[in-house]
Amino acid sequence: MEHRLAIGRVARAHGVRGRVLIAPYNAGSEGLCHARRIWLGGRQFEVDRAERVTQGYLVALRGVADRDQADVLRGKEVEVDRAELPALEAGEMYAIDLIGYQVSDPQGTVRGVVEDLEEAGPQDLLRLDGGALVPLALVTEVQPQARRIVVDAPEGLFDLEE
Repeated sequence: MEHRLAIGRVARAHGVRGRVLIAPYNAGSEGLCHARRIWLGGRQFEVDRAERVTQGYLVALRGVADRDQADVLRGKEVEVDRAELPALEAGEMYAIDLIGYQVSDPQGTVRGVVEDLEEAGPQDLLRLDGGALVPLALVTEVQPQARRIVVDAPEGLFDLEE
């Protein structure tokens, strides 16, 4: 069974031979170089070649032979089968897996549940139900068994929504 993970977006067509430039959500990721298949807007494509470049990945897709075909893919979210990504180290997890985790402060006060992730320049934010945005840099502990995140938030962060 496939478990797909969103890893970026098609930024634009590249050249005249149908390659696309993919901007990854995680700038340090090398995962796309290992993928044999990707999904763009729910449609599956086989990867002929993927190479890391400064702006992301240049990818040649089977069946996309010219710039016009590649340009149609601009803006589409890129998903890969998790099984094709490099194995995670012990204690690592994908940030997207934090969706649904309960967020609390060090005193144990529940501050919300992660609804989504947002990109904000150099750091990602956890968007909680209720609208609070919490920088990932404030996460001090992740408890996967309890599906709980502890954040060391500055005083007043959660008062902004009230």
